Amino acid sequence: MRILVTGATGFLGGAAALALAQAGHEVIATGRDPLRGAALEAQGLTFLAADLRGDPAPLVRPVDAVLHCAARSTLWGRWPDFYADNVQVSARLAQACARSGVRLVHVSTPSVYNATGLTRRVPESIPVGPRFDSLYARSKYLAELEVRAALPDAAILRPRGLYGPGDTSLMPRLVRALRSGRLPRLTRQEVHTELTHVGNAVHAARLALEQPAAGLFNVTDGVTVPIWATLDRLADRLGTPRPARVVPARWVEGAATLLEAAYRLRPGTPEPPITASAVRLLTRPMTLDLTRARERLGYAPLIHPAEGLAEVLAGLL
Repeated sequence: MRILVTGATGFLGGAAALALAQAGHEVIATGRDPLRGAALEAQGLTFLAADLRGDPAPLVRPVDAVLHCAARSTLWGRWPDFYADNVQVSARLAQACARSGVRLVHVSTPSVYNATGLTRRVPESIPVGPRFDSLYARSKYLAELEVRAALPDAAILRPRGLYGPGDTSLMPRLVRALRSGRLPRLTRQEVHTELTHVGNAVHAARLALEQPAAGLFNVTDGVTVPIWATLDRLADRLGTPRPARVVPARWVEGAATLLEAAYRLRPGTPEPPITASAVRLLTRPMTLDLTRARERLGYAPLIHPAEGLAEVLAGLL
């Protein structure tokens, strides 16, 4: 199969492009980083530097399927940028796939569930919106609507908390927070959540490409992870103090909200040292129902979080 992978110079897209090529598919990788693109070419992939805000039709016409990993994936930013990069790009790409009869697997996020109040075995069928807890979540949900309207048979994956080799977001953020020495313990009780090793996310994407099934699919490692015990292990590995000073999460979330408001008064400023969304990720449990992915895609996690997190910790030093 000839597959276009967008966002291939990013974390998930890069891992997916390489894995699909190793599985025997012909992969065309796109992205904005020419250095990472050159690294992909050195491993035998075809790389095209592309700005997806333009017309995607020339990229889509020669392929059999598209894996859309490209996105503005951050907890901080301006709505016009989120809308342009996540909503409009996804809409145009889905429309181009529909016109060319090309299979589309679109990567979204379970962040769309965050404002629903449901935290255990969250199914894809739960109504979401119109309120979201971040601009990112709102933009990704609107992108899903555009994809489903243009291409009802598209597969939309919602992997939670991506981590693993090459991670540029989750673990690096936690490492910076621990090394700063300013991360308090936000709860006296443990918080259990689910994460997704990049290898498991790639596995789900490959299944969705090779044996098409339409609709929404939650994706995780399938096993809960204790957030604060994991942070303690991470601190021990880094040789930094474990978070010990307990500060109520509602105080920190309130302060982060005020800080965000102050930062937004100065357009172009970098991300605040702490955001309300980041606080919620550390203090609110969530597990996802994987029934649909298991039954319709045949998905079963290949990598257990004990193995995946041990791999990440081993690679830190």
